[in-house]
This record gives sequence, C-alpha cells and structure tokens, in this order.
Amino acid sequence: MKYKIYLFATLLIFSFIAANAEATNIVCTNEVLADFTENIVQENVTIDFIMPGGACPSHFDTTPSDITKIISADIVISLGWEPWLSDLIEKSGNAEVVEIKCSQLGEWSLPSNAKNFTIRIRDGLAIALPEQNETIQTNSQEFLTKIDEKSNEIKNIIEDIGYSDRKIICIEWYVDFLEWLGLDVVASYNAPESLSTQDQLNISTSAIDNNVCVIIDNLQSGTDFGGTVASASDASHVVFTNFPGAIEDVDTYLEMMNYNTVELIKGITVFDYKQENSVDFEGQISDMELQRNVALVIAGIGIILAILLYIFYKRK
Repeated sequence: MKYKIYLFATLLIFSFIAANAEATNIVCTNEVLADFTENIVQENVTIDFIMPGGACPSHFDTTPSDITKIISADIVISLGWEPWLSDLIEKSGNAEVVEIKCSQLGEWSLPSNAKNFTIRIRDGLAIALPEQNETIQTNSQEFLTKIDEKSNEIKNIIEDIGYSDRKIICIEWYVDFLEWLGLDVVASYNAPESLSTQDQLNISTSAIDNNVCVIIDNLQSGTDFGGTVASASDASHVVFTNFPGAIEDVDTYLEMMNYNTVELIKGITVFDYKQENSVDFEGQISDMELQRNVALVIAGIGIILAILLYIFYKRK
C-alpha cells in the first residue's frame, strides 16, 4: 500500500515538473504588453515583465534580476525601441530567444492602436506557438471586442455629458486619444525635460489665450510642467498614466482607459465649477463695492451737512 502511495506521489511530482518544463516563458518589456499578452494566451505559458508601470521606458535602469528573466525567456515582447533591451539580451547570452517587436504602432492610449498591438502580438505568438494557434486566435478576438466595447462606452460618456469640443492642452502622447474623444487639443508638448524656455512660454500663452480648461500630463514623464501651466492659466491639472500598474487598482489596459477618462471628466468638471463660482464671486464683489460706494456718499453728505451746521452755528 505504501509503495502505491509513493509511486502515485512520484508520478504527480514528475507530472508537475514536466508540465512546467513545457511551459513557454514569455517576458514583456512593460506591463501593458504583458496585459495584452495575457489576454491572448494563458495556457502552458508564464508571462512576466521587466519595467514597472511607473517607469519611463527611455530612462529605465535595468538590474541583474532583469538579465535573469531574459536568460530563461523563450519569447521577448518589446516596443522595439527600448534603448536598454539589446544590451540586456546580449548580456543574458540567450541567443535563441524569439523577439516580437511592436514598433511603429503609435500610442496605445488610442483604442485602434491598442488593437494593432494586440494583432501584432497575436500574429507573433501564432508563429512562435503554432500548436496554440486556434486558442490564440479566439482569445485575441475576444480581447479586440472588449477594446471596442470599452471604447464605445467612454466615448458615449464624453458625448452624453457634453464635454466634446472642450479646449485641452496635453503632453503629446495623448493628442490622438483626446481628439478621438472629440476634444479640441489647441497645443501639445514633448517630454518636459526637452522643452526650451520659449517652448514653455508658448504653451503657457496658448493656455491663457485659448481659455483652456485642462492641462494633461503623463505620470511617467513628470508632472511639474503641466501643474505650473495649469496654475498660471486657472486650468485644471490632470495626470494620465499610459501604463497599468502605476495607479492603485488600475492593473489592466481597460482599467487604465477607465481611469484616464474619469480623471479627464473630473478635471473639466472642477474647471467649470471654479468658473461658475468665480462669476458669482465677482457679482458679490460688485454688490459689495456698490454698497461701499453708497455708504461713502452718504457719509460724505453727512460730513458736509455737519460742516454747514457748524458754520451756521458759529455765525450766530
């Protein structure tokens, strides 16, 4: 009896080891690519990512643990322009790794571009994992449908509350997304560290001259510049994220779309509230000034009457 139990346990252990040995290790350079990938393939794979959601791809510093991830990777999915990736792959010594590059697909904040990323990853995985092609095709189509559904939902919300055509200034990563929503992007700017003094002045002037309601920064690119422009122009300052995982409870691309849309709505709403109350406050100030002026006139008349009475009294 004990022999059978040991034999059964041994078989389970070997089955577990075999199953994991067959799993394909996929390493994505960032969390949004990992999310796209997880929606396309789930079986017999492990999916990991290198760069945390709050980091900027251009300024990310790799660590020895990142090399370890590449060493064991079968597939690497990248944006195709990360300045540190080729060096990481070279140092790992993994010459057999298959790289799926998602280059020149635009900003995934725009839903149609997010679908292009999904299709590029789908096609690459279908070649790398031909035995899973049917599942990959089915899963990717389901995810593409979810992107369409979420896109229609947020666009309808913006239209229903009447926020289309509102004037916006934003960092360049979000121009296509905001114009797709129907907003009027009157100006945009590059990463803040690349802006000249004249560039900064032009953006500030545009915000004031166009009565812009919201200045939109990108969390991963820094938020000080947009905050300064918003403060100077009385616009709302809104911070988007272009990676899931950087904000609490925003762990997927679809949740990221929700988050950015909600922040946009909050920003416009706050701007409108401040404008309405500013008008009321100015009205109150005008009433107070009128009351003050009337009081001064009455006081002046009183003083004049008092002087006349005093003069009249002296003459008597």
